[in-house]
Order: sequence, then C-alpha cells, then structure tokens
Amino acid sequence: MQLSTLSSLQWNLIAGGLAIFLFGINLMGDSLTNFAGPKLRGYVEKYTSNPIKGVLVGIVITGLIQSSSATTVIAISFVRAGVMSLEQAIGVILGANIGTTVTAVLIGFNLDYLSYFICLIGVIVFLFSKKRKGKYIGEILIGFGLLFIGLKMMGDSLAELKNIPGFEDIVTNLGKNPIIAVLVGAVLTAIIQSSSAFIGIVQSLYASGAIGLNLSLGFLFGANIGTCITGVLASLGGSLSAKRTSLFHVLFNVIISAIFLVLLVPYEGFISFVSDKFSLNPMMTIALGHFSFNFVGMILFVPIIKQVSTILHKIIPGKDSIFSDVSDIELEESLINTFPAAALDQAKTAIIKESKIALETIKSTQKYLNSRDKNDLSTANQAEALVNEMDTKIQKYILDISKSNLVSELEADIHNYLQVQINVERVSDLAQNLGEYFDEINEAGEKYNDEALADLNSIYELVIHNYVNAIEVFESEDSALYETLREDEANLDLLEQNLRRSHYRRLTEGEKLSTVASSVFVDIASTVERIGDHAFNIARLTVDPVKVHGEYEKPVVKIDGAN
Repeated sequence: MQLSTLSSLQWNLIAGGLAIFLFGINLMGDSLTNFAGPKLRGYVEKYTSNPIKGVLVGIVITGLIQSSSATTVIAISFVRAGVMSLEQAIGVILGANIGTTVTAVLIGFNLDYLSYFICLIGVIVFLFSKKRKGKYIGEILIGFGLLFIGLKMMGDSLAELKNIPGFEDIVTNLGKNPIIAVLVGAVLTAIIQSSSAFIGIVQSLYASGAIGLNLSLGFLFGANIGTCITGVLASLGGSLSAKRTSLFHVLFNVIISAIFLVLLVPYEGFISFVSDKFSLNPMMTIALGHFSFNFVGMILFVPIIKQVSTILHKIIPGKDSIFSDVSDIELEESLINTFPAAALDQAKTAIIKESKIALETIKSTQKYLNSRDKNDLSTANQAEALVNEMDTKIQKYILDISKSNLVSELEADIHNYLQVQINVERVSDLAQNLGEYFDEINEAGEKYNDEALADLNSIYELVIHNYVNAIEVFESEDSALYETLREDEANLDLLEQNLRRSHYRRLTEGEKLSTVASSVFVDIASTVERIGDHAFNIARLTVDPVKVHGEYEKPVVKIDGAN
C-alpha cells in the first residue's frame, strides 16, 4: 500500500516545480546582481568603517544579490587583502545572515495568482527593452514570478505526503530529535549551495501540512549551518585572516543554532503566538522564524565583536606575511557569473597585493646595492617569482570575468586592470634586472664610491616614492595625488639625466672607477627611470586612461564576450 501511495504522487510536478523554483530564484538573483553590480562595487569596502555599518552593508548587499555566501566570500577576500579588518568582516557576515531572509519574506507573501502576470510583464519588458539594464529588469520579474509558480506546483504535490502511511511517524520522530533535523538541513543546504532555496522548500512543505513547525525550525537551523560551506571552501589553504573570518561564520551559526535548539519549545511557542496574533500564512510563519533567528544572533554578537575577534586570534594565532603562498590570493570563481562586479573588486585587491610584493623587489635590490648581502638578492628574486605566479593567476581571472555576462560599465575597468597588471609585473622584472647588475658588480669584486652610491640611492628613493603613490592612486583614484605624481615623474626624468652627467663628469675628470661598475652605471640609472615610467602608467591608467607613458607597452588585450 505504501508503494502504491508513493507512486500516486505526482513526481513530475514535484520535479518540475523544484526545477522552476530553483531556476527562478537563481535567475532573479543573477539579474539583480547584474543590474545593481556596478553600483554596489566598493560599497562593502567603503561603508564598513565600523561593525554597525558593516551589519547594514551586509543586509543591503545580500538582500540585493540574494546570496549570503557571496557576501561572506567578499568579506573574506577583503580581510585577506588587508582592505577590511576582522571586526568589520564580522559585522558584514552578521548583516548577510539577516539579508538572506529577504527571499523567505518574499515567498511569505504568497503571490501565487499574481505570479503568472508578473512573469508576463517580465517577458514583455525583456523582449521590448533595447538597453541591457531594461532586460535585466525583465529577467528579475520573470525569476520572481517563476519562483512562486515553481513553489505552487511543488507544494500542491507535496501536500499528499502526509497521506502516505508511515510518513507521519517519520515526521514525529524527527520532531522528537531536532538535532537530526538540523543535520539534514545542513547537509541538504550544503549540497544545493543555497540556504534561501532550501528554506523556500521548507516553507512549501510546512504550508502543505507535510511537516510541523518544530521540524521546520530544525531544518531552518541546519540551513544556516550548511550555508557556511562556501566560506569554508574559500578559506582553505588561504591566509590566517581568511581562516579566522570563515571560522567566525561557522561558529556563529553553530552557537546560535545550539542556543535555539535548547530553547526550541518556547521559541516554537513564540513563533506560533506571533503568527496567530497577526494572522500570518504558513510561509510567512517560517520567514518569521528565519528572520528572528538571525536577528537575535546579530543582537547577541554585535556588542562583543571585539572580544570575538580576540578569541579568534587566540584560536588561530599568527600573522600573515606578504610572502604568503600565492594561493592566498582570494579570487573566488563562483563570483564571476553570480557577481562579476565583486569579482573585479577581488581582482583589484589582488593586483594591489601583487604591487606591494613588486615593491619589495625594488626595496630588496636597493638593500643589496648597499649591503652586498646575498640574502637581500634572494629576497628580491623570491618576490619577483611570486609576482610572476600572481600575474598568471590574476590575468586569467580577469579574462574569465571579461567573458561573463557583464554590464558595459565594467568593460573599461577590465581593460585598465589588465594594463595596470602588465605594468606591475614589468616593474618587478626591471627591479630584478637591477639585482643582476649589482650581483655582476659584486662578483667582479668591485663597488661604487660614495658619490656614485649616493646618486643611485637618491634615484632609488624617488622611484620608490613615485611607485608607492602610483599604487595609492590605483587604490583610491586620487586625482590630486596623480597630479603630484606627474610632477614627480618629471623630476625623476631630470634626476636620471643629472646622474648621467655626474657619471660622465667623473669619467672626464679621470677619477679612478671600477670597470664593471662604471660600464653599467648608466644602465642602472636608466632601468630605475623605466620603473618610474611604469609607475606613472599605473596612475595614468587609473585617472586618465587615454595612453600610457614610457618605453614599454604590451599589446592591448582583446576582451572576449563584451558586448
């Protein structure tokens, strides 16, 4: 009898409804991301100066892109890149957990009848819109409508589950063992990679009467734990900062779930009371449970964010090094299609990190010039090798972004970032060349006199100053600093010419100079000046990307997939 009852279920409608629901929720989220992506760029970085603002940013960003996992990964990447503190990231994650309840609340409005008309309006907008943003609006409406249509198809068929012999016993036993329900919810959410989608299914099951409120809440707690898997994967093999941020995400959801499990009976009573008081429909009742769970968690943790950060540093002690493994670069592949603007932000933070390692190449070769210590040359070579590895990884990531479904506002940035990266990599190459010159001099047993050494150190200091400012311009888009850098670049050119004159004067005055050191002096000064050219290119590409300056410019990289 049980088999015949199971076979009588309309599995085609259950499967089709689930497919339409998942497609709708993803279409709506992707289209919202593409529509709002360029406007959201940098919001996480710029408006998280304190944990409270971080919470608000987490709520807004997650509510718009419909993915707490994506927001969490962005926070992890900014912590890793040194753009955001651990405390700020904790605030963003707390906000993301609240923002992810938006989908459940929308489902709670139960717009079954209107959903078909919403789809029709979306199709009309999509077909007749000539602009890309108009088409995104159409896709948002289509996804929104399909979400309800899929739930309706699935829910009507799942309602028959309660009539299957033995199903009620299974539900009763799960209700008596909420920990099992939590585990089931965590595993299923981890598999489908979306707590919003899983909770939508739970809403449908509860609305159909197939499961009770206590079991629904257990699934809900598990969904919050299961959604941590994306952040955990993003932090594997990464920096200590990334691991601390990911650990907080896991601990927060586990601790809050444990608290609510202990208080499940009174919590269930509270949700039932509020639901009855305001005559909430079953789907909105689950949305209320989802929201209140995350809201209470946020209230509990916001006052103790600093203390939590201290504990996380004790659990995972240590300090990140600039020479961390290249895998520390946070370039989350899943963001390329789900949130390309955020993916491009990750590429930018990675380029900034690469540029700082290139700076170490310059500084280490200057140290080698003065110390003649092979360890300084080794440090420079190590940094240059790391820059090369990062260059390959970052360039591939940016090119992958260029092939995604982008809005036009990103295309110029993609091109400029590729060119900036080329200049950063060239800076590191030239700095390594300087190390080779100095090594050649040392191997010959020669050295510069005090005047020549002072000349080289003076041009070194100026080019380091210019390069640091160029990276600051790239990071902050500071046009005033760019104008200052323009003057400093002219001063660098002038200084290089003066160094040549000083060198020739020493030669004509018959000063005794070392053979190798004398023969490469002009080449060294010229190489340092070329580093300055590339530094200026980085700033110009950021503020005035019309053309680049200096002797070296690789061919423009063609962006595939850009419309």
